[in-house]
Order: sequence, then structure tokens, then C-alpha cells
Amino acid sequence: MDSCGFDSTGREFSSAAEMWAHEIGVAATAPASAAVAEAAPASAAASNGDAGEEAYGDGKRKEWYSKAISYWQGVEASTEGVLGGYGCVNDVDVKGSDAFLRPLLAERFGTAKRHLVALDCGSGIGRVTKNFLLRHFNEVDLVEPVSHFLEAAREKLTGCMEVGQDTNKAANFYCVPLQDFTPEEGRYDVIWIQWCIGQLPDDDFVSFLTGQRLGLNLMDFLF
Repeated sequence: MDSCGFDSTGREFSSAAEMWAHEIGVAATAPASAAVAEAAPASAAASNGDAGEEAYGDGKRKEWYSKAISYWQGVEASTEGVLGGYGCVNDVDVKGSDAFLRPLLAERFGTAKRHLVALDCGSGIGRVTKNFLLRHFNEVDLVEPVSHFLEAAREKLTGCMEVGQDTNKAANFYCVPLQDFTPEEGRYDVIWIQWCIGQLPDDDFVSFLTGQRLGLNLMDFLF
């Protein structure tokens, strides 16, 4: 079910589809005049129109992502900052995530000791990695497009980065937007992503999930 709403500038939209059309671009091309239609073959006109609309859409999409990065670049690299002023939800968020994941890990991997690796998508300052993922995984990789957040994560996780340490290790830090990130094939037992997935339009969201499947250790899904 869709519903109307407002963006941060007060602009009203009748549906989410209308909002996305405005934000990532659907070119409104005027009908060609009779003279233009006679001068150009229909296929060429359609091709030119499609190319123009595609270029317009690509530009709007890049603008959407650049505005998001610009916003977060102006946010303090702290728990309060990355949680939008609601740092008080950190503890309950960690507890809820732990309650969700713990039984799934037990069901999937049992009690046998094994080396588990996770990917923290949109890792921010390493809040989720430090407070939650490193309780369950031998290695955690972090991917985050905002550079000063990722540097804060490096500092926060310095004690969990020693070479040769086999537990509670923050292994790799990738400063890459989610829509552009390609995982190492078969590296991860779990790919963890929270609220930041809402930054991706539907088609990029589907492409992201499809691409991340390559990073999963498929042996985890063979019974």
C-alpha cells in the first residue's frame, strides 16, 4: 500500500513512486512535432529520446547519491551522529540484533568451532561491528562511503586489528558506496546491513542484493 508524504524541503508527493521519479529522474519528453517526425525516422527519434532520458536519469541518480554523501559528511563521527540524534537506541538495537542473529547462527553452524567472517554494510563508525558483530565472527570487513566515518571506525577498532589475531578482528575497511561495492567471492558467512539500505532506489537495491550473493560462502547453504 502506498501513501503520500513530504520530503525534507516540504515538497509533497502522492506516492513513493512519484518521489523516486522526481529524485532519480524520469524525463518528461514533449511529443515530437509533425515536422520533426517527418524529418527523422521513428526508430532514430525513439533512440535519441531513450538516450536523452537515460542520460537524464543517470545524472539525477548521481545527484541523489552525492547529496546523501554530502549530508553525512557534515555529520559528527559519533554514535549520536550516525543515529541521527537518537544515540539512546544503541543498546536496544544491539540487543535486538543479537537476539535475531544468535539462534540463526546456532541453526546454521551448530556448536562446531569454525572461522566465521561477516561484512558490515554501511558500517559508519564501526558501532555495529564493535558492539555486536565481533561477538560472533572471527573477522569483520567494513564497507562505508563516508571517509571520516570509516577513519573513526579504524580508530575505534584499533585494538581488534592485530596481525595474527584469530578472533574479534576487524580485517578490511572499504571506502566504497554500497551500490558500487563488489565483495570477494565466497568470503562471507553473513552479510549484515541495517537502515542504510533505504538510501538505495529499488533497482539498485535489487542489484546490490544480487551482487552480494557472490560474496557468500555457498558451503554454508549446502545440507
